[in-house]
Amino acid sequence: MSHPTSLFGIEAASHYLPPRRPVADWVRQQGLPGEVLTQLHENGMMHFHQAGEASVETLARGAMQALLEEHPIDPLSVDLLVFVHSLPTSTPPAPASLPGRLTAAFGMSRARSFALSGQNCASLLAALRLMRSLFHADPALDRVLLVSADRACGEHYRNLGAFSFESDGASALLVSRHHPYNRAIAFAGHVDGRHHAGFRRPQARAHEYRALYGLVAHRLVSRTAQASGLRLGDFRHLLPINVDRHVFERVARSLHMPAEWVFTTNVAHHGHVMCSDVVINLTDLLRHSSLDRASNLLLFMSGNNGSFATMALGNCHSSQRGRSPGI
Repeated sequence: MSHPTSLFGIEAASHYLPPRRPVADWVRQQGLPGEVLTQLHENGMMHFHQAGEASVETLARGAMQALLEEHPIDPLSVDLLVFVHSLPTSTPPAPASLPGRLTAAFGMSRARSFALSGQNCASLLAALRLMRSLFHADPALDRVLLVSADRACGEHYRNLGAFSFESDGASALLVSRHHPYNRAIAFAGHVDGRHHAGFRRPQARAHEYRALYGLVAHRLVSRTAQASGLRLGDFRHLLPINVDRHVFERVARSLHMPAEWVFTTNVAHHGHVMCSDVVINLTDLLRHSSLDRASNLLLFMSGNNGSFATMALGNCHSSQRGRSPGI
């Protein structure tokens, strides 16, 4: 767990989502029984995004293009680009370099680049925790662009039972040492190596993961609030990964917080967009919801391989006079 020292803020964020489809259409197309659709709807899964023939690189470029169109960012001001992904199929094997292709395509000739994964859908928050260390170690580092993109490995892998329904999509997040808003004030993480096999683990182990999921989420959210020096009641919302909404309803109750404290609207809108859920939820919240004062937010992500990560953001603002500070 980190100390509550803020070294950077989220300056800009965007996402790219391919066409949205009703989950009901997918269930019918796959020839699955009605019980499957009933279960998905009960768990909040109403829509998802399907990339068709679009590649992961196309998705990543879409998120970067949206970021640069929405925010006046000089590509030459970016010092580092980090490509973050959940699936091993989302980046080509060496000597090909997707981060290198992205920096070249958008004129970021000054930027170093690398890819980061290993914690599945928790990898983006893990990468932001790493950025804290990099900002501390390198005083010359001012701006870092994190880009995430994944697409399901075939339609068979979209439905994860009661827990999740996979969408294709991408996000881009620009963090800056000097940005005063959306400051990263605390992190926490947990990795349970017993679940390293992910989808290939024994069924009994998968049931254990789901049974303990809420307990781990409760502990990490509490630890992150404590590390920030704030109380849970000082946080306006918890923005979780877009999986089974009932999990986070139970987490809210266990934390003695109201159900609406957890931002679960996007479960129905977007399904689960792997590493990008927290970016999509953050941008949607700050663009379309009213934060009538400077607010603190908690973000939570998890990977099916037993990885969990949380982050606390301070001084978050909604749109003011038609503009949102940073997002």
